[in-house]
Amino acid sequence: MPDSDQTPLLSLPYIQAAQAQKHVTHNEAIERLDMLVQLTLEAVDAITPPASAAEGQAWSVGAGGTGAWSSQGGTIAAWRGGGWLFMTPQLGWRAWDKTNAVVVAYDGTGWTQASAAAPDLENLSGVGVNATSDATNRLAVASDATLLTHDGSGHQLKINKAASADTASLLYQSNWSGRAEMGLAGNDDFSVKVSDDGVVFTEALRIDGSTGTITMPSTGQRQMTAFNYRYYLYTDKRWVAPSANPASLLATQSLGVGTEPNIDWDGKGIFLPANSIIESFTLAGNPSNPEINDLDLRMYFQHGPWNTSWGSASEATRDTLFNLDSAGVIGSGGMRRTKYMFNYTTPADGYFSVAMRQDNASAPTATHSFYAAGILVFTSPTTG
Repeated sequence: MPDSDQTPLLSLPYIQAAQAQKHVTHNEAIERLDMLVQLTLEAVDAITPPASAAEGQAWSVGAGGTGAWSSQGGTIAAWRGGGWLFMTPQLGWRAWDKTNAVVVAYDGTGWTQASAAAPDLENLSGVGVNATSDATNRLAVASDATLLTHDGSGHQLKINKAASADTASLLYQSNWSGRAEMGLAGNDDFSVKVSDDGVVFTEALRIDGSTGTITMPSTGQRQMTAFNYRYYLYTDKRWVAPSANPASLLATQSLGVGTEPNIDWDGKGIFLPANSIIESFTLAGNPSNPEINDLDLRMYFQHGPWNTSWGSASEATRDTLFNLDSAGVIGSGGMRRTKYMFNYTTPADGYFSVAMRQDNASAPTATHSFYAAGILVFTSPTTG
């Protein structure tokens, strides 16, 4: 039997041996348990008793209590059975503060908001931020923006895949339908793909993971190649084109003196593979002597039966891309530059070349030169 007549924590009275009216003691203990178990405080540090209290309501009395709460600062005041029942709280007691809608704990001197235990955030099955995660999208965020910033220096976003044949990529969607994807899709090359329906994707760019070579599988690769030659302009006004010697920068290949240049099967220029798209050719230059008034100009693409019998002019095919006499290449303004636009697809492997001669108004007394500097812009095919 305990030495005290009440419990040490909640001060509940014990029923003593041979005690008369045991129910009174028992009911008093029940009353206190009903007050303290699942304790709810209408307010914390209240000092004025309410004009009307409901049975069972309780308040934490602050310093300077008035009326029936005078000298009861620090206690819990509960309206029980038509009167106030006061209890002194013990360290660690918890209650629900209805006014502030928080859990409070008694720290020995007053009631303060209780600190919840830190949740375990490791190995979560999913996280949803203003959204609902699922088995596939373990992290789901619905927001105007998502910020990932550094913690003192740099910052990396890592997307890892299990094997080379798997995919590690960023997929851009419109109304949940894929429109663009970039990353490592099914291999270790970096690629960019686009789609207009979310089903069929076209690979627009690929960077080889081993060599760094850039290819454009869908459209080919846009390139610019220099065209720099010294054209010899003879007094007989013969047509000249780049030499048959590919190492020479002298345009001395004679194509005759007719109205149009002759076809010379071994003439050179800029080699282009089949299915290249010639976009434009920019020609700049100046003559060596003012006797050259202007130039008759021809641009063409020439091809033939490679690796078989191509060895004569009759076997060569020449497509004319530009044809103009007195083409305005030379004028009084000194150095001139003209851009010629095309949309020509090469039907086979062959050469882009330029033939020229002095125009009819020129009256040369000696051989002169035209120093040509040009740029050919073309898109190479997806396969060479």
